[in-house]
Formats: sequence, C-alpha cells, structure tokens
Amino acid sequence: MLLPLLMFAAGCASEQILVSDTESIPGEPITELYLFADDRDLRQLYARNPRSDQRVEGFVRIGETGRIRTLRNGFRFRGNTSRYHPKKSFNIRFEHAQPFLFNSSRMNLNAMYTDPSGMREKLAWDMFHELGQPASKTRYFALYINGNYEGLGVHIQRVDEVLLSQNGLNPNGTMVRDLTRRNNRLLGLERQSMFGHDVGSEADVNGFLSQAFNSRWTSDWNALADFLQWVHDTPPGDEFYAGFTERVDTENFIDWLAIHYIIGDVDAYGDDYWLYKSPSSGSKWKFIPWDHDLSFGRNERDDVPDNRELGQYGDGLRQLSDFFAYEYPIDDGGWDNQLITSFLETPQLRDQLLHKIEHLITDVFTYDYFREKIDAHKSVISPLMELQPGDDRFILNERQHHGEQGLLHLHAENLLDYIELRYAYLDRLLNPVEGDLYRAEATIHSGSGGERILLTDSAGWTIAAFEPTDSDHRTTISVTVDELPENVSVDGIQREWTFTSSNGPVEGNLTLFYRNDIAPDGKENWYTGPVAIGNQWELAICDSDGKCRADSEVNPYSNKVVARVTLDSESRFQLRYRD
Repeated sequence: MLLPLLMFAAGCASEQILVSDTESIPGEPITELYLFADDRDLRQLYARNPRSDQRVEGFVRIGETGRIRTLRNGFRFRGNTSRYHPKKSFNIRFEHAQPFLFNSSRMNLNAMYTDPSGMREKLAWDMFHELGQPASKTRYFALYINGNYEGLGVHIQRVDEVLLSQNGLNPNGTMVRDLTRRNNRLLGLERQSMFGHDVGSEADVNGFLSQAFNSRWTSDWNALADFLQWVHDTPPGDEFYAGFTERVDTENFIDWLAIHYIIGDVDAYGDDYWLYKSPSSGSKWKFIPWDHDLSFGRNERDDVPDNRELGQYGDGLRQLSDFFAYEYPIDDGGWDNQLITSFLETPQLRDQLLHKIEHLITDVFTYDYFREKIDAHKSVISPLMELQPGDDRFILNERQHHGEQGLLHLHAENLLDYIELRYAYLDRLLNPVEGDLYRAEATIHSGSGGERILLTDSAGWTIAAFEPTDSDHRTTISVTVDELPENVSVDGIQREWTFTSSNGPVEGNLTLFYRNDIAPDGKENWYTGPVAIGNQWELAICDSDGKCRADSEVNPYSNKVVARVTLDSESRFQLRYRD
C-alpha cells in the first residue's frame, strides 16, 4: 500500500481538525478520501460515455481507518470538457452534511488535470475570500478508489443555500447560471451569453429563461427578465451607469471582474458564474464566481501538432498544451456578454474598475502575497503532485496531470512568472507610455545590487529582466529584440537581443523572454516549431558569435532562459541550443 509513504511525506488531516464553516488554510495537511465501489461498476463507469450522469453506488471513508460515510445516490463524473480527460473529476453526494465539506452533503472533486501546478484554482478562490466576496471554499483531497491512489484533487464548494447562508445571504433568493453558451442551438440563438439578447421578443419569456438558465430552486424569472431586458435596451453612458448601480451590487461586480482580469480567466464571462438576488425588496444582483482551472497564464490551444491531448468541447476538439500567455486585454470580455461590454464602455464604471485593479495589484495581491501562498500550498502538495504512475496508484486515472510529470518546481515558478509579467502588462495598460514595440529601458540605481528590473515595452510585453549582483553606480539599461536577417538562421530562437548600459559594465543575472504562442489571437512564435515545449530544454543564452553560457537555466513553461552575464556599452545575445 502507498498510504504510509503519503502520510509521512504530506501529512494527513484528521477529522477533528476539519472545521466546517471556514476556508482551509494554505499549508493545511492533505485530507485522504477513500472511495469504495463494486469493481464491475467502476469498470463500467470508466468505459461508458463520460457524459453519462448515471450514478454508481458506493461509500466513503476519511482516512484509512475513518468511519464509513454513506452516499445518497452514489457518485459520477463531473465537469464539461474535463470528463474527457484521462484523470476524472467526481461529483459525490453524501447522505448527510459533512464537516470536511464545509457542512455540505455535496462534493465537487476537481481532478486538476489541466493544471500541472495543482494550485491555480486554490489561488483564485483565495483571492475572492481575501476581498470578502461570496465564493466557494476549497480543500485538497488525496483520492483513493478501492484502496488504490488515484491522484490529488481539490474540492470546490457547491454554490447553493449552504454557501449563501455562510456568507450572510438569504438562501431563498434567486440563484441562476447562464447556459446560453452550451445550449444556444437548442435555444435557436447564435449568442454565447444571454446578456444582450432581446428576451422580450420571446413568446414565453419565463419558459424560455427556464431553458436558458440553470436554476438551483424556484427563481424569480420576472426579475431576471427585467434585468436582461434593461441590459439589452440601455446604451453605455450616464443612463447605463445610473441603472447599473441601481440594479447591481457594484463593489461585488467590480471585484469579480477585476480578479478575472488579474488571473487572466478569459473563460469566465459566458457561463462560469452564478447570478444571485435576494428576495428582499430593493436587493441587487450579485455575481458569484465559478470554475478557474484555466487561469494564471494557462489555456487550451487549437491546432496543436502531434503529441497533443484532446478534450471534447461540443462538436469540436480542444487541445491541452503548455503554451503560456499573459497579455489578456481589458476588453469586452468575450462570449457576447453585453453587460460587460456596456460596463467597460461607460466611463464612470470603467474608471472604477481600473482603479480597483491598480489597488489590488499594488496593495493587496502583491508578488509577495502570491509567493507566500504558493510556498505554503507547494509544501503540502509536492509529494502527491510528484508521484508517478506505479504499483497501487493511478490504476483507473492515468496520471496526476497533463504533460510531463514531476516538475512542480518549474510550474510553481511559472505561476510567479505569470504574476510578475501580468502585472507589468497591466501597468502599461493602466499607465501608458510611448515607445516602439520590442524596445524598453530601465534604470539601475547605485547600491541596488539584487534589485530585479523588468524591461517591458510600450505594449506591455516584457523582453527581459535583469538582477544586478553588485551595482556601485547608476546606469540605464536599454534593450531591443530584432528578427534575424533572412540570410541568418540559428538553431534555436530566431531573434537577437541587443543591450546597452549607459554608464559602464554591470554584472548580473539576465532573463531573456521569447514568444511561443500559436493561438489564433496570439502575438507571434519565435520558436523553430509550433509546439509548446519541444526541445526548448536545451536552450542557452549565447553571444552573437555562438559562445553559450554553461550556467543557462531554462523554464520553457514561462518561455525564458536565465544566465549570468555582463552588460556593457553594447551586448548582443541569442538563444541557441547547447552543443
């Protein structure tokens, strides 16, 4: 059995320390969930159509020797595209409310297959709690099925009456989720969001909305119809501002939107949220978040070459990859969501959002905030995230996550790189500067040894970073990155970085960032092939004459290479493969 190893390495949370109503804290020991079912039922579960919601009977123990928990209607796979992944997410219903589920009887155990860091969802939900907004609580679980270890997952608290009550909200209010994006063909629409549709044109408005929205219980369809119709009928500007602040909890909405822009969750505006309205007179609509697995620079890509992994989405296929992106603009949000579009086109509201984003990245969700969270989570999940398939583990599920296994340290670093680069990008949006693309400069002050500077161009793309080891004088570092001439080709990245130092040589650690993105809306691909990782492991920082630095360190998940260099009046570097 694998149990003794896991208990020693990761720690085990006893039932006594699992408090019902409070969010789990970073660094909390991993809770072990033992799920049992008939072997024949399990084989059928994994063999049948993954979209089936037929439940399998079973029971659960917390810990190897915990008491048996009976299930109500058993368990099944959960999710949308995630049902097609080799590692499954589970929906489990218990007979009674459970302390380890924050006093709920329902469990949403996400497999985190798309997230090699195992921390993206945790970090996102932590941010909403930090701002005091209603959002799901989360807890890590080590999943065993019939005694075999099947991977680390995270439970995402169900958005329901339990969550509402724990957040001081009336559990009898309207709670709906827009499913237009999934059901637009059934509804006869070409839209991805109901915000913007003329619902008054429907013959049976309430019946139409009951098909278009998932409702937790009896909902006030009239109130929802009024809200949707107002969005459709009201142009951006003063009238929209007055009506929006009258109908929507503005602070809640701005926090919701700001966090999504910070974490780059561009998938959120179609259906990844719940709308809530209390039944009390004069209450306002609140937005409750949902689903953050593809965030912090991670997304799916189309047209990935061979060695890809596929996940079905509607009638098409989406492909998992390790491409990295952080240049998500503050725009209409996509998915035809007219509420967000009109909000951003209303100056009074957009200004509030931009001020909130600047406040959050400067004073609340700082780089140190994320570093501390990531270090705490990593300390407990590392032994489980690093486990490879083997005896008594990953029998039903294939492996922990997509891509190469056992590189958690690089994926944790990638999360911090995202924060640093995303914030530099947002700073350019919030505080525009003039300048050419792929050109940047920054000043190193006297005595600032060890102080890292970013060289970010006017569009917000960070070309390089430099950390002087010892600076006894002030100097300005500038950089340009240019495409190599057609008659020049290197075995590596097809660009050259040119640095100048205004006041003599300065030694330090140089990071070069390169572009590698094949998305239809991606910027460019400077790599030699359309793959996310490939042989980028062998890249090194080299002089233009081909001499490469042996100390070069690569993190292809962040599209970067680091080495110790001396920047002089002019220094030219390329990224080539090591000899």
